[in-house]
Amino acid sequence: MRVSRVRVVFLFLTMGLLLSGCWNSTDIDNVDYVNAIGIDYSNEEKQYQVYLQLLSFDKVAKSEQGMNMSPTPVWIAVGKGKSYAEAIEKITVESQRRLFWGHVTSLIIGESLLEKGEITTTLQSLFRFYELRYTMWVFGTSDPITEIFQATPNFERSRLRLMMHTPKDNYKQRSYIAPIRLNDFLASYYEPVQSLLLPSITVGKEVWRKNNEPVDSLRYNGVYSFWQQKKTGFFPVEKVKGLRWMDRKTNRAPVTIKEGGKNVAGARLRKPRFAVKINEEGGKPSFDIHVIVKGAISELSEQVPESVLIRQLQSMVEQEIRETYSNGVKQKTDLLGLGKHLYDRSTSKYRMYADKGDMFLLTPESLRNVRVEVELTSAGKYTYRTYKDND
Repeated sequence: MRVSRVRVVFLFLTMGLLLSGCWNSTDIDNVDYVNAIGIDYSNEEKQYQVYLQLLSFDKVAKSEQGMNMSPTPVWIAVGKGKSYAEAIEKITVESQRRLFWGHVTSLIIGESLLEKGEITTTLQSLFRFYELRYTMWVFGTSDPITEIFQATPNFERSRLRLMMHTPKDNYKQRSYIAPIRLNDFLASYYEPVQSLLLPSITVGKEVWRKNNEPVDSLRYNGVYSFWQQKKTGFFPVEKVKGLRWMDRKTNRAPVTIKEGGKNVAGARLRKPRFAVKINEEGGKPSFDIHVIVKGAISELSEQVPESVLIRQLQSMVEQEIRETYSNGVKQKTDLLGLGKHLYDRSTSKYRMYADKGDMFLLTPESLRNVRVEVELTSAGKYTYRTYKDND
């Protein structure tokens, strides 16, 4: 009996030695976590510039739990080199601990690199490292990337709450420019007839203040456009308002009706549905757009009949669509994606329409009819009737 017990104990000890353990594990405090990458190109120095944003997990945890009332610090590493890999090497030489790349959620590309046109070559070097993921958000900017990384979150929150890391929150309350993930960016970048739109962000100091001191915050200021792997231009937000009516994910799009420089009414429109009809006239394609959108009244300073207000909203949506289309065609950019609709339905017809190998088919006359239907489903907390102080 005693011999059997000894054998059982010996067996368990032997099995324990064979079990794998955490011999190669690294304590969380002994690793530096990269949260954002910025890449730019210096035309003066003829060098790539790589910026890394690093955050302390300890600070992030405390700010998430509401325990940290001091400003969240940001650490930025800067490396320069003849290539992206060389610039990263300059950073790792002076890195005191191992860099972990599995938590990168944002990629910022500087305007100079966008102009240079070697985006995929640079990103190919970037993604040879297995820890990085293609699901990070990607933006362009004309601002210094260090200023983008130093933008301050409200109420001493973690910088992981900034728009560059969580852009969906901003898009839900103001659906102007849709954020894009890197995998979708690369897929669209290689599409033969699709204009790729890259959101551009900038630092604003006009809105938020802390103890009457201006606070740097991030906001969209437009989109960079690409056609067949080449940058075709930059469009400020005011030039691309029609994008929101051709995006089914639009959640909240404010529209204001003005008369004589005065705001008469406003509405919040959402969830547009649209259809694109393709026609052929004189051997060339033309397009009709039909948009249906619902919304709620957000402002009503004058008593305007509901039918009149609906017609005004429909006219404004149509105007924004036409202006956005026109702004794009002037810079050889298909902002509304009309050519892509034709290409997806019939590649052979698209190539037949192509003139002498020029794959961009659109002209100012290609957009024919734009029909808009607006349905007002709510007047907010009030009735449609406008209340006056002397009522």
